[in-house]
Amino acid sequence: MSNDNFMDQYMDLFYSEAKEQLDILTRDLLAIESGSSSQEMIHEMFRAAHTLKGSSAMVGFPAVTEMTHKVEDLLGKVREGKHILSAKDIDLVFQALDYIQNCLFHPEAVDSAKTEELARKLADIQDQPAPANGPADDSVAKRTAQLAELRSRGTYKGKATEILVTFRPECAMRSVRFFLILNNLKEFGEVIGSVPAWSEMEANENAYEEASILLDWRQGSRNDLERALNVADVRCIEIRSGDDGNEAFSAVGAAEPPTALPAATEVTVAKAAAGYRGTEAVKTPAADLASQGDSSHRPTEYIKIEANRLDLLMNLIGEMLISQARFSRIQENYLERHGQTPLAVEMAEETHQLARITTQLQDGLMKARLVPIGGVFSRFPRIVRDLARKQGKKVNLMMEGQDTELDKTVVDLIGDPIMHLIRNSVDHGIELPEARRQAGKPEEGTIRLKATHEGSRIVVEIGDDGRGIDESKVLAKGRALGLIPEGQTPSRQEILDLIFAPGFSTAEKVTDISGRGVGMDVVKRAISSLHGIIDIQSEPGQGTAFQLQLPITLAIIQGLIVRVERESLIIPLDNVLESFQLQNKEVQSVGGREVFSVRGRIVPLYRLQDLLQIPLDPEKGRRKYRSVVMVGLAERRMGLEVDSLIGKKEIVIKPIKAPWLNLEHFAGATILGDGRVSLILNIGAIFRRGAGERLQN
Repeated sequence: MSNDNFMDQYMDLFYSEAKEQLDILTRDLLAIESGSSSQEMIHEMFRAAHTLKGSSAMVGFPAVTEMTHKVEDLLGKVREGKHILSAKDIDLVFQALDYIQNCLFHPEAVDSAKTEELARKLADIQDQPAPANGPADDSVAKRTAQLAELRSRGTYKGKATEILVTFRPECAMRSVRFFLILNNLKEFGEVIGSVPAWSEMEANENAYEEASILLDWRQGSRNDLERALNVADVRCIEIRSGDDGNEAFSAVGAAEPPTALPAATEVTVAKAAAGYRGTEAVKTPAADLASQGDSSHRPTEYIKIEANRLDLLMNLIGEMLISQARFSRIQENYLERHGQTPLAVEMAEETHQLARITTQLQDGLMKARLVPIGGVFSRFPRIVRDLARKQGKKVNLMMEGQDTELDKTVVDLIGDPIMHLIRNSVDHGIELPEARRQAGKPEEGTIRLKATHEGSRIVVEIGDDGRGIDESKVLAKGRALGLIPEGQTPSRQEILDLIFAPGFSTAEKVTDISGRGVGMDVVKRAISSLHGIIDIQSEPGQGTAFQLQLPITLAIIQGLIVRVERESLIIPLDNVLESFQLQNKEVQSVGGREVFSVRGRIVPLYRLQDLLQIPLDPEKGRRKYRSVVMVGLAERRMGLEVDSLIGKKEIVIKPIKAPWLNLEHFAGATILGDGRVSLILNIGAIFRRGAGERLQN
């Protein structure tokens, strides 16, 4: 394989891993800035920088390698206790991370004139002495020296092993836990020493969050060792071992720490890619060690696979679903014609088995395509921090439900709309600290970002405790733009929905954050393309909340089959809000259009038969009740009158490849169990063309 082909094959993997390392650095740096850092967090950042430096050098990004090396050197000083990050240092590291990200993903945004200045500033702060913050700094230096001395004087008959023990913050008797660990380790060899010594830990146990043990490991398996280290109130255990005695530990002290793989489970095994000759590092939360007592309980293994391969499998399973539905229909027809013959019974059993296997295959692949939404959420703390600092505001972002899973296709598309809503909350929602004080609120505003599952949908809520939406200001702007005719009095919900209109903005001046009337329009279009729904709730002086309801996947969906004359049509269930029977007296006429009221909201009513120009059956009589399906798209609502509701069905969307036909009002087609093709409505097109205008065939 040529070098060019090799690089092309692995560049996508490099970019993916580089993004993961940048996310780790950003996340932990934000934690340090908020005051919730730990020594393990510094180690994790150092490993991330080291990994990114090595991989960028391998694929030929010298600028990224050089800048990451500067960051790594600074973090190394912090890890050794020789430097403490100040607020100015943190800002500088964030600038370096932005530079690295631009070099990798937006090279056109790189300002080469600032590169040398940024590198010089990072080098300068490393030369500054560590601030004298008292005994804590001296303690770090002392422990480092003690550990180096232990490594230098240790003699080994077995395998040189270093064990790092990190206690939980709430651990009340650390000396007792430490004594148990030391006593358990005697079964495996000689404990050469520890930093701190047990006597020091006993004298002042609250002063130590972690401890290092040097072990001459002579007997017992790794699983046995891990079981022996399973002690309550220990947060994590890191085992570093080598086969070359003192030489292995001189490598540990001089070389870089092992490269850590992204933590996909609670148990993470990290093996050094460079620098650890003959050594291996295992970081295992102590609470999980007991479950790994034998070879049958091993850390979960993961592989990376291209998304388009999963798409191909999803298409094949879609074909299986269609074939399974056809086979079920054939079995039913045979039963109707021939009754309960032995062949009919056998066909029924095999049909049931086929349906079960197909469902399991579909569920398994759907789960394989699901990814946590936390990957999207992780980018927002940095955005909130930068926007708040730029505007002189204090904002706390609270996130919940990061482990909520949905299809990767949906995850890739919801990042931008959520970002615009969060920017809107920081800019328009959260007040300045002085204004919040005068309103009797804490100076720091709160934005809540939450994801939950509700049936076949995922619900993402973005709420703040800011000033709320000024409805009078929004209405005045709507009238000025001609969105609301003079003399018409819209409902409260219709006023709130105006903020999604293209070009709409209540900002008094245009800034680099808002004022152009683009952000909320982007949100509306993105959510519409996902067949999602937006709801707004706002109270003046209390805050605003946006609720996004999105389908978990777009490949195989739930559909509501409706009958219009002799046609069976499918409405995506994610757009269906509710269905009901309306009496004629409940339908009113406003401006020549039929409407009905749902919980105080006026909803337009359209006959689906008229919109689609389906010929009227002259023999159909007038019904007392009208079957209506209320659908929603983004912030809009509409009632569709149909002849009858047939039922809910899981459907596979098949594209309609007929460019010579104007079929924009259909999202695709599917094959029903009886072999007939049923068209799937494009609710977006129905909304666009439904305002009294018939769709063109």
